[in-house]
Amino acid sequence: MSDGLGQFTDEQLRKAQAGDFSGFTTEQLTSLRAALATPAAAPPPPPAPVEPQRVRSMAQGLLLGGADEAEAYLRSLAGENYDAALADIRTKTKAYQQAEPGAALSYELAGGMLPMFVPGAAPATIARTAPMMARLSGMAAKGAGIGGVTAFNTGEGDVIDRLSRVPQGVAIGAVAAPVVSSAIGGVGFGVDKLMDSARRLTGDRGAKIVETEIQRIVKESGMTPEQVVQGIVSGNIMAENATMSMAVRGMYAKGGEAATTIQKGIEVRPDLLRGAAVSEMQQRLAGQPGNVMAQYKMSDAAAKQVEKEAYADAFGKGGVISPLLLSGMTDALKRSPQSVKNINELYVAETGKKPFFSFNAAGDVEFSRTPTLEDAEIIRRGIQTSVDEAYSGGRGGVGSALKTVEESLRAALDTSSKALANARVQAAARRSTREAFAEGRKIFGKSADEAEIYFNDLISDPASVSALRAGVMDALRNKMSTGQRTSMMARLASPDSKEGQILRTIYPQDDLPGILSRIELAAQSQSAKNLILKGSTTAPTQGQAARVGMDISAEELVNITNPMTAMRVLGKFINKQAPNLNEEQRNAVARVMVSNDPQLVQKAIIDNSQMALLQQKLKTAAALISSQAGQRAAYVGGKGIPTAPTGLLGD
Repeated sequence: MSDGLGQFTDEQLRKAQAGDFSGFTTEQLTSLRAALATPAAAPPPPPAPVEPQRVRSMAQGLLLGGADEAEAYLRSLAGENYDAALADIRTKTKAYQQAEPGAALSYELAGGMLPMFVPGAAPATIARTAPMMARLSGMAAKGAGIGGVTAFNTGEGDVIDRLSRVPQGVAIGAVAAPVVSSAIGGVGFGVDKLMDSARRLTGDRGAKIVETEIQRIVKESGMTPEQVVQGIVSGNIMAENATMSMAVRGMYAKGGEAATTIQKGIEVRPDLLRGAAVSEMQQRLAGQPGNVMAQYKMSDAAAKQVEKEAYADAFGKGGVISPLLLSGMTDALKRSPQSVKNINELYVAETGKKPFFSFNAAGDVEFSRTPTLEDAEIIRRGIQTSVDEAYSGGRGGVGSALKTVEESLRAALDTSSKALANARVQAAARRSTREAFAEGRKIFGKSADEAEIYFNDLISDPASVSALRAGVMDALRNKMSTGQRTSMMARLASPDSKEGQILRTIYPQDDLPGILSRIELAAQSQSAKNLILKGSTTAPTQGQAARVGMDISAEELVNITNPMTAMRVLGKFINKQAPNLNEEQRNAVARVMVSNDPQLVQKAIIDNSQMALLQQKLKTAAALISSQAGQRAAYVGGKGIPTAPTGLLGD
């Protein structure tokens, strides 16, 4: 007999429920009564609530599965038994993982990614400039370490049991980290390409491959993009930088449109810059443009006329021919008989008259008439001529003695006539400036030390200093008209050359930095022209030519599935010699390298637009996520390894 209600049909049970027991046998009624008398099984009790272990789960992820033992150790320091504490922690953690497996794993992964938000930690996780293979190798090594450590930390039992998990953790981590990182990174590259395309459509920018090449050249120069742009503002061009000029030489050596662009950009530039520097120097040294010598002669002629008029005015006014002056004239003639010839010739030349004195038999001076102020001045000039002749003839003793006579007579004349004294001052000033101009024209024949001493002797005489500077400018103009013009700027720019030291001595100091900047610019331009257009194709140049287009752009990485792109990238990895710049792209690079437009250059090497900033932030975030995702994959792989059996057949 079947037990319970299962022996009855549905129809019988409906009749019994309605109170209709017709058709039931006595045995069936007894069984029905017994079944209804048995109480129904009680529902199972609800599961005990599981305490959330969110913080512990995050700590496990952060410490690669070692947080439970760390917490147990800390609790043991407070007096609790270490093993009991560890068992309590693991029991609660496992209960949470069983009750909410998704949440538990999410908190562990979140804990593992906490380091990426620590200031200063993020840059270490991004190898922006590392080659791809090296970066993947590094990620594999890091994943192996994380997998091994996690496998050991999350294992249970003794050290041997835990160590048995390590090899599998290392193997899984070494594979999982680069694979997951590359997969996430590929998504990031795709986003970066989309952003880059949008930025170029809206920002009037050139091709990415062109920018990549220009940025490579800038990077290898050692300059920052900001320094390059500031140099353009100051009048430089990228092609004239000492390092970048080698890259430009490499492009020029390949010929084509790029070579034509480079030639046009730098062929006449040194002449223009040199002309601008010379014009500025002439303005400060000579005061006006044009023929310096002709201007000086006109100025000297005007000064000579003023001097002549001053003397004529003094002679016209006359002076007091005092007994003292008359005695001085007589004494001067007696003491310088060799000057008589010069005096008489000068007197005839100046006045057209016969001499007004003679010597008698006794050797005394006899005047044919009363001497005038002009007569006395002519005697002084004649004696001065004899002084000059004595010194130039190597008779210094005679010259010194005659000079004493001349000075004595001059003092008497100046006392007799203030007008004559003033005219003599004007004559001395003109003579000084004339000598200074002549010395300036010969300045580069002196040593730098001699030029400095001479300049310092004139420093208290502004007129002579001006004349000296004009003479120096005349000398520079002469040099610029010869074959020295192409090398003169470099010598003037150098603080170690004689020409450079002399310029720094005589040039107005307030204006020196400005002119040196112009001179250095012109010298640098000439040097670059010589190297790029005239220099031989040396090994460095050949190396730069081979490097044109060697850097791998993001565009190539995104299109790596294209067979041609893949072959090109592989070639770059192998020998760095497969250029990917076509003729048009090389010409675009060349235009930037010879441009003096700061905005054009800035667009090629710096993009400060909001879209560019957003693109960079997304790129950085993608790199961070890619790196951390690889590490988390290694962690999950290491944690999931089963503990090795302890016996031959296990427990």
